[in-house]
Amino acid sequence: MSGIISKITTLLNRVVDVLSSGSLERVRIIKEFNIVFQEAYQSGDIDRLCSVTTGPGNPDFRHELSTFYIRSGFKITIHNDSKMVDNDYYEISRYVIESAPFVRQLMALGYDTLKIVGKNTMIGIQIPLKEIANLHAYMLNNR
Repeated sequence: MSGIISKITTLLNRVVDVLSSGSLERVRIIKEFNIVFQEAYQSGDIDRLCSVTTGPGNPDFRHELSTFYIRSGFKITIHNDSKMVDNDYYEISRYVIESAPFVRQLMALGYDTLKIVGKNTMIGIQIPLKEIANLHAYMLNNR
């Protein structure tokens, strides 16, 4: 029963993403990320099975391009989250934060919060995308 509810919730989130962003870009990025995470897990490149969804962001992390806070979180859920330590969450966050251009793309799509959480423990971290992108320094260096 919970599997069906989860699938329906995911479908509804995708519909809301399309309606709120006016395009399929957010859905495409999430779909591609999920494929990459699944392939990396199956090939043994990463030890944790992860999936990406859109969820609530942190209102304290808002920036001028943020969407409504309910849809402003780029959330990575770790499905096999037993025996995780803080460092594990930061290790997974590196897949996103190591690319400032990708972070700026996420911000342009209305995301303001990177969330990494365990599916079962609900423990995790939140990272403000604006601090990763460092847009001010980027703009100054490219003039």
